[in-house]
Amino acid sequence: MSRTVTQGFLRQRFPMAAGMAILGIFSAVLIVAPLAAILYRAVVDVEQGAVRFTGRHLATVLTGEVYWAALFNTLVVSVGAALVATAIGVVLAWLFVRTNTVGRSFLEVVCQLPIFIPPFVGAVAWALLAAPRSGVLNRLLAAVGAPGMLDVYSPLGILIVIGLYLAPYVMMIVAASLRSMDPSLEEAAQVAGLTRLQTARRITAPLLAPAILSGAALSFTIAIGLFGTPVVLGWSRQILMLTSRIWIGSQEVPPAYGIMAVLAIYLLLLSSLATWLQRAVLKGRSYTTVTGKGFRPRLVDLGAWRWPAGLLALIYVMSTILAPIAILVAASLSRYTWSGEYALENLIASLSSDDVWFTLRNSVIISVVSATAATLTGILMSWMVVRTRMRGRGLLEYLVLLPISVPGIAFGVGFMLIWIGMPLPVYGTMLIIILAFVGRFTAYAVRSISASLIQVHPELEESARVCGYGAIRTFWHITLPLILPSIVAAWLLLFSFFMTELSMVIILYTAQNRTFSVLAFEAWNVGDFSRLAAYSLLQMAVGVAFMVVLKLLFRSQAAPPKAMRPITAG
Repeated sequence: MSRTVTQGFLRQRFPMAAGMAILGIFSAVLIVAPLAAILYRAVVDVEQGAVRFTGRHLATVLTGEVYWAALFNTLVVSVGAALVATAIGVVLAWLFVRTNTVGRSFLEVVCQLPIFIPPFVGAVAWALLAAPRSGVLNRLLAAVGAPGMLDVYSPLGILIVIGLYLAPYVMMIVAASLRSMDPSLEEAAQVAGLTRLQTARRITAPLLAPAILSGAALSFTIAIGLFGTPVVLGWSRQILMLTSRIWIGSQEVPPAYGIMAVLAIYLLLLSSLATWLQRAVLKGRSYTTVTGKGFRPRLVDLGAWRWPAGLLALIYVMSTILAPIAILVAASLSRYTWSGEYALENLIASLSSDDVWFTLRNSVIISVVSATAATLTGILMSWMVVRTRMRGRGLLEYLVLLPISVPGIAFGVGFMLIWIGMPLPVYGTMLIIILAFVGRFTAYAVRSISASLIQVHPELEESARVCGYGAIRTFWHITLPLILPSIVAAWLLLFSFFMTELSMVIILYTAQNRTFSVLAFEAWNVGDFSRLAAYSLLQMAVGVAFMVVLKLLFRSQAAPPKAMRPITAG
């Protein structure tokens, strides 16, 4: 009897305890330690092995005019970018979900694609499109007598470019909220005599406030942590943000670790302030719109405006995808920027060096390993939170989700400060980038997989256990196949992030572990836009190739069985 009880414990309780232990170590080493290192290094000096507390770094930042200018630029650009992203995202979500806009289903899918285009690549493309003197669009405007109207090398230009590429995040959040909102509320307002505009302003917008503010806060948090876009578009006129100043500190000899830590704290405070403001605005209000009553949203008939609405969405697609890719193709085929001589040999020559393929191999290895590790950790975390009642799981979930609100370059600074003095051979290798990626981005896997796991009824797993399956065997044979589509989606999302991430890598890389994003940044740094365009196209092609291959491999798992598919009318 005792032996049977022991075996039961090992099969049911031991996997849970082991999972909690693994997640505890993961959270302590990869999340808590880097954030604590930032706070610690901001108030200490380390000289010849001696550690002493100091306020010198904080005083330098508080009294330095360049740091106040960087803070001001960061606020202006990030707030402006969040407003642009929110305005575009809300309009697109409403057009696609609540109106009969031409091609709305197709356009909604296409408008999500800018998420997979690196912001750094988008910035490079817009530098070629809208540079004051040499930009293609300004050349066209000059031909019709309107020279120099576009200036991407300005705070306004920077925030518009960032806002364009952040709009899909807001669009997806608001679209999901619109789909779950009962349209009878709006219909009742119109029956009471309100016009469509009054209904949108007094009914729809207030009910969407949580989704809109969530999208705006997310856009602001991403914007303050961007490095590539602000430095590409702001460097020539020294419009530098906090992320640019952190990078400059890392290039000093010796590196200004204390200054970098204080600036990273600035970023942490700004992201925390955005989250606090979002909660403060929504506090004490009710936004319940989903009830047990079934409903079918009634589309707003735009009449003759359904075509201009579709054109508006198409203009967004052209500005974020078609025009940038076209300009990158033209630049990559040129011997040098706008030489007027275009040939495929120029593109091949840019990509033929051993350094390019060595760096691409690094990026693929780092991205595949990081995405796999983060997804596996996300599976374990989701299972512990949704399927167990272990003490401490709520705290672990909070810690794993915390890095979502931490700007990437700030997290990179914390990781560097932790490992640069360690006797373990981690700093300067691929491993430090992999660990940093897993620590910061596992939260995205947790969000995706948890949402899918909640939809799987526990009775399926309980039936398996009644038949004698243990926790691990039950998960492998029952739960895993059911949540596999969300796992594949999470892996693809993470892989796309890792292939294009620059903000963290710019702090952690060395010559041996350089990634493709860094190689592209170095090409920009020496002004070789033709080579940079070729690198950007290759980087996007690799990401698309992985996405297509995985979707083909898991197509059968992603589609529900015929018996489970919804029946559609007609």
